Amino acid sequence: MADALFSFDQVSGQDVALTYLKSFLKDRSRIPGSIIFYGPDGVGKWTAAERFARQLLCLEGTSCGVCDSCRQFMKGVHPDFIQFPRRKNIAIGKEKDPEDFTIRWLLSARIPFKPHTSEYRVVLFPEANRINNEAETTLLKTLEEPPPHTKFILIVNDLKNLKPTIVSRSVCVPFNYLTQDEIKKIRRDEMTESKLYYGGSLNPFEISDEFLEEWHENVREHCHDSILLFKLENWVRDQLGEFRSNKEGLTGIDFLEMICLLLLYEYRQKNFEANVGRIEAILDFKMKLHYEIPALEYVLLSQLFLRLAT
Repeated sequence: MADALFSFDQVSGQDVALTYLKSFLKDRSRIPGSIIFYGPDGVGKWTAAERFARQLLCLEGTSCGVCDSCRQFMKGVHPDFIQFPRRKNIAIGKEKDPEDFTIRWLLSARIPFKPHTSEYRVVLFPEANRINNEAETTLLKTLEEPPPHTKFILIVNDLKNLKPTIVSRSVCVPFNYLTQDEIKKIRRDEMTESKLYYGGSLNPFEISDEFLEEWHENVREHCHDSILLFKLENWVRDQLGEFRSNKEGLTGIDFLEMICLLLLYEYRQKNFEANVGRIEAILDFKMKLHYEIPALEYVLLSQLFLRLAT
């Protein structure tokens, strides 16, 4: 019997995605070598990926929760489940003795060998957009012809953040924003809270309410006045400097993404038609924010606040 505490039932409002995943598990011989979970933050992509992986690796094929594979998975020590770290860029690695969790390490020290416990091996990239260009090119051939015992799961917000050649070699599973009814249901079932400015997601970055309220207050008080906007820009820059020096937890990019959600919320709520230009500026900023050019965010901030103030 499947473990009810770790099942697909915990993935709410994603019927299309779950239809894909459950159909794959019915006939494992037809599971694609590479699957891309794509859609906005905080809507269940990672939750679904972990549950899909555990059931695929389960020795009973049911995510039973009691076999050696399930126990290893829940302890975080499953030798056949390779999860690359979040909030860290993924490099190609050295040609000789490549560092752990680089693409050459994966291809030389893990992929060629048979799984240890399960019939399959699962490689999960929680933020596939962080695979750098050279590493992505090196991974491409393996994604094109993966060994039958290895399945890749790549999680990404937007398919445009991956090479078209990788997208074309994968099955893409869509995840959508949650409806307000689904969010209310999740809040009732799990006692979690969702803010209106999350825009159809639950808390996308697991930020404490204390920080969120402070940030929202700053944005709300300053974003509607052209002069006060420059004070807001200085505050954002100061906060960003602190995040850049913080090696763990929330990153500077995450912080800027959250500020964008707050700005979008404020500009949608008050005089939407007059703020269309500002909303376009924020969306443009969000797109360019992930180009991964060093210190680019400071240049983009200057451009953003100049457009917001005019």
